[in-house]
Amino acid sequence: MKLTICPKCGGRLEQVLCAGIEVDRCLYCKGMWFDSFEAETLKVVQGSESLDVGDPQTGDRLDKITGEVDCPRCDRQMIRMVDIDQHCIWYEKCPNCNGVWLDAGEFKKFKDNFKGQGILGQIRHVFKRKRQS
Repeated sequence: MKLTICPKCGGRLEQVLCAGIEVDRCLYCKGMWFDSFEAETLKVVQGSESLDVGDPQTGDRLDKITGEVDCPRCDRQMIRMVDIDQHCIWYEKCPNCNGVWLDAGEFKKFKDNFKGQGILGQIRHVFKRKRQS
């Protein structure tokens, strides 16, 4: 099923390709739809952050939409979630198809979190240093 409408701003979605994976990106707000596990797969792909071309301020504004946000894939109401490692990343996830909506700027944060391994990676690093001392 081809996606056409942005769940946040109502803009039209276009398909963009990265490492053989099709991601749907809004032509207006630049938010992105990732089918199940695509965001996880792409965060380890070098250069995939180039998909996230949107203005983070627009993403922050749209991120404040906390009412009903429907899945662009199956029309079910999505659940608002927070990234366990970076509490500044709030995203929407469909409980039915497991797709994820990231507002503009959030995929770059998500990917940067992977590079730095987030708060859990930092905690592991501290304990590893203490054991080596």
